[in-house]
Amino acid sequence: MSGPITAAFSFTPLGAVILAAQALKEARAMGQEYAEALEQAREREAEIVATRRQQRETRLQRQSALLEEVGRNERQLERLRGIVLALDANAALNMAPLQRPAVNDQETLAAHANTVREAIHRIEALLAQAGAGASEKQRALLQDTAAPDLDKLLAAYALQRSFQPGLDPEQTKQFSDTAARILERLELPEGLVMPHELERLARDIVLAPSLERAESLATELRLGVQRYHTEQATKSEDAAEALALLEALPDSTPAFLRTALEAVAMGTERLAPETHRAAQELLDAAQKAREHEEQEAAALVLEQSLRDLGYEVEGVESTLFVDGGVVHFQRPGWENYFVRMRLDAREKTLNFNVVRPRSEEDNPQRQRLDFLAEDRWCSEFPRLQQTLAARGLNLAVTRQLGAGELPVQAVDPATLPQASKEEERSRASAAPLHLKNP
Repeated sequence: MSGPITAAFSFTPLGAVILAAQALKEARAMGQEYAEALEQAREREAEIVATRRQQRETRLQRQSALLEEVGRNERQLERLRGIVLALDANAALNMAPLQRPAVNDQETLAAHANTVREAIHRIEALLAQAGAGASEKQRALLQDTAAPDLDKLLAAYALQRSFQPGLDPEQTKQFSDTAARILERLELPEGLVMPHELERLARDIVLAPSLERAESLATELRLGVQRYHTEQATKSEDAAEALALLEALPDSTPAFLRTALEAVAMGTERLAPETHRAAQELLDAAQKAREHEEQEAAALVLEQSLRDLGYEVEGVESTLFVDGGVVHFQRPGWENYFVRMRLDAREKTLNFNVVRPRSEEDNPQRQRLDFLAEDRWCSEFPRLQQTLAARGLNLAVTRQLGAGELPVQAVDPATLPQASKEEERSRASAAPLHLKNP
């Protein structure tokens, strides 16, 4: 048995109350069953989410493939450039290093990749014309530097060393072996080229003019490998956070922010504080808009759920869950008894009380009717609770008194709906939606 009930309300995650409100509107407009409209709304939402995710994954895959291509070609260009300079120092006049553009959008990167490929073709043509005094094996090596394994990479620099005068050729194998031992500790993800700084140090070791210089550079390379592993662990954490942000951000996210986060998600950049701050501010704004949408949806769900359960209810304001307020409802045959529902938006609570007009006489017969009215509401409340929960609006009872523990509130009749008016009754008892699946 139950008298006054207090319940804390909350919304089911993932926008269930919004989907429920959308389905209720469509069911009403299209003359559908609610369950059918809800299923269609869920399917549309799932398709939208899947499409967004697929588009993002496709965009990241394309960008990642383009970055890998650019990285491989830049390393190939640098290796070929070093060999040409070893053969002819004057060639440096026409071989200025190419700088990667600061902007990493696909159009800019694609243009840069094309420029790098053209530079590679020019150098390969130059080497082919010069012959370079190289054997067939050496020429084949020069053409196989796009994505070499460690042995081929060091062999390319050993070849470059053989062309540079003043370097002891007997030290070539010793220095190459030193660089190889250190770089074997490098754990590169499949498909990634060696970091530029580490390859530069390996090259400088192979081309070192003395044993002392080679040992000094080897120390730098060991530290560089350690730093790389530390940085990769940090980048992996940043990438996971960037992916989570991309998943949560709205479609209206500015292109510059999305591009910056995608670079982090691909592991090519760190998550800069200003990027994280901009994303968080946008998420906070989107969350506020989402909360407002949920509050409006909850008002519609509450009103329609009461109607679907057969109650006559006055119109529920769309701002009820924002500003709070009072709603009265009753079932036909309750005569002058109503349930008064008072919503406290700040405390996020709903209070339900059975009330009647103050003019009624207070006698044993009235007390018996009061008890029956509260007992009747007690038996019906769980159905309302279940219906609302199925539609994304959860009620957790925090206080519940037994029927008759407190007198039924006798209130000013002016504060109650004029349910006796035929027009009001007609509006309130509009045909409820089918409740096969609340």
